[in-house]
Amino acid sequence: MTPERTLGVAVAVGSPTATPALVGDYASLVRPRLEHIQHDLADIEQRLAELQKTPVLMAQDDWRNQMFGTLDDLALSEADLRSLGSRVPLKENVLKLVSDLDFVVSEWRMALDYDPDATHFLRAGRAEKMTADEVAAVLSEL
Repeated sequence: MTPERTLGVAVAVGSPTATPALVGDYASLVRPRLEHIQHDLADIEQRLAELQKTPVLMAQDDWRNQMFGTLDDLALSEADLRSLGSRVPLKENVLKLVSDLDFVVSEWRMALDYDPDATHFLRAGRAEKMTADEVAAVLSEL
């Protein structure tokens, strides 16, 4: 009796597709991404305003899931802006903004996951407000 062996099958792989060229000037490439980020930050502000009126929301899964969804969207927007930087040289203020967005997302996640003394909640709130101001300033410069 011979032991069974798995057989490998060679499959032809198509040629890699080229990355499409970016079309537009710097402002037209960056502005829509920043506007989306601004919208996400406004959503966070809205959820925090709801939380101030009704603190018990912090313990409700629906509110927390909405907040996590907004944070996921903000993280994707940050990654999109960062990946744009690999194809188009980003200005220094936008590079700083990308780093600040990463901090905001990580602090909010820490605040929602585990924050017995509310330090992450305070840092996340301050960082989010400062980052929202940065986004507005960068958009006004475009």
